[in-house]
Amino acid sequence: MRDGVRLLLPLLLLGLGACATPVAPTGGPADTTPPSLVSTDPADGSTNVTERTIRLTFSERLAATAANAVTVTPASDTPPEVRVRGREVDVTLPSLRDSTTYVITVGTALADQRSVALRAPITVAFATGDAIDRGQIVGLVREPERGASAGGFAVWAYALPDTLAPPDPRTVTPDYRTETGTDGAFRLEYLRPGRYAVAAVQDRNRNGRADAGERFAASPTPFLVASADSSAPPTPATFWTTVLDTIPPVAQRLRPISDRRLALRFSEPVQLRDAAAFSDAMVVTDSTSGAERAVSWYQPAGSAFEVVAEADAALPEARLVVTYTPPETPALADSAGLGPEAFRLSTTPPARADTVAARVDAFLPVSSDSLTSLRPGQRPGVRFTSPPGARLDGVRLLAGGTPLPVGFESTDGVTFRPDSTTALPAAFTLSVEVGPDSVRTRGYRVPDARDLGAILGQVTADAPVMVEVRPESGAPLLVRADADGSFLADGLLPGPYTLRIWADRDGDARWTGGRLAPYRAAEPLYFSPQPVQVRARWETEIDPVTL
Repeated sequence: MRDGVRLLLPLLLLGLGACATPVAPTGGPADTTPPSLVSTDPADGSTNVTERTIRLTFSERLAATAANAVTVTPASDTPPEVRVRGREVDVTLPSLRDSTTYVITVGTALADQRSVALRAPITVAFATGDAIDRGQIVGLVREPERGASAGGFAVWAYALPDTLAPPDPRTVTPDYRTETGTDGAFRLEYLRPGRYAVAAVQDRNRNGRADAGERFAASPTPFLVASADSSAPPTPATFWTTVLDTIPPVAQRLRPISDRRLALRFSEPVQLRDAAAFSDAMVVTDSTSGAERAVSWYQPAGSAFEVVAEADAALPEARLVVTYTPPETPALADSAGLGPEAFRLSTTPPARADTVAARVDAFLPVSSDSLTSLRPGQRPGVRFTSPPGARLDGVRLLAGGTPLPVGFESTDGVTFRPDSTTALPAAFTLSVEVGPDSVRTRGYRVPDARDLGAILGQVTADAPVMVEVRPESGAPLLVRADADGSFLADGLLPGPYTLRIWADRDGDARWTGGRLAPYRAAEPLYFSPQPVQVRARWETEIDPVTL
């Protein structure tokens, strides 16, 4: 019996070993190193290749999804077969064309078994003829609000004969493709020398097409030239991302909050630009009696998708119908300035009594300091959580402790600032009654000209120039340069500022992104590489800028 157990034990251990599933070891420091390409067979850059299977060997075992990161140019009607086995990726082409350069691109979706992905794409090429194409196009894709790098964008190149306009990336398959790395940079390699239309697209579904709603970046010029001249490295082209928004916000749902409040939700973030005009465009009708109900609309702070209606009196427990007729100028709009189309929604308010009381949300501009310095033209304000009603009478502007006769105005129904005709004293206080014997205050000062500085510069562009001067916190200052491109941004508080400068080709005083089809370049854009330091009683001049 003991001899039988001795014989059985090794067999059991052998069986357990055969059934074990290899897994990455746990413990130790986190793995942050992406896999690297160790070798290729045939070697990268080989010519006269006849073997249809290309083997890529990496430094570590790969995730099974690595196959989805591989693309081959030129594309064929039958896609290549991609197999991942441990550290190896085999790419088998259905056939080979004569005298053709093939480019295999491994995108940043390739990751190891710990899900550590490539930081930049890998490109491997071989040729079936005696020579391999050596053309290159390099570039950088950036986002236009802060100038940050835009990683993970697909970059597509389309061979462009002299007689053709740039193709439509929504319908045409690219001739070459790569991706941006985490730094936003890309390099299209092994191109046949010539002209190419180039587009960058955030191709989320990886279908090789520019779909509606996907961010994209048009080339700064209708075409870029791929040159094989290794003595003159190509100059990187800068692409600015945008999204083409032609769809206005849609009113999706009207929901009751209480017997005096209704919330209206839109399909995308909106801004209530003119609460009074929006209220005039909205008609709230009691379906039982047909009577109109007096309501005012406002947008609470932080409520990007919703606006709220407040009724003067309790609403009846009957179906209410809200009808909107768009005014000529949108009183509510999305980030592209588009207002909603006409709509009609309904709901039934509950019997639940309204208990919302307006509270002070913040003094403006928002600051942690008890004394806030205002730049010239900047207006202070106070923001409530809901329309203050009679509580607005408790808001006072005090100079030396004496109330000044000031009216307050609002665009969103909850934020109130001294009207534009009020001349602000050099030092004053905003005071708000928050209880029978309680007030909240914020001190302000309008700096003397001797406490302020300026930024000046010269910009060369093919259109009128706009200069956006951005402080570390608070709203930016927008300046239009003179006809010769010179600008002066004065009245600035001391401190660091970032400059965002663009050629305003369409004259709307806003930066406008490009278009893929029909092609239109984005307005040329520039960010100051370092913050510009402003000092009191000093004009700081920046280096000349060419857009």
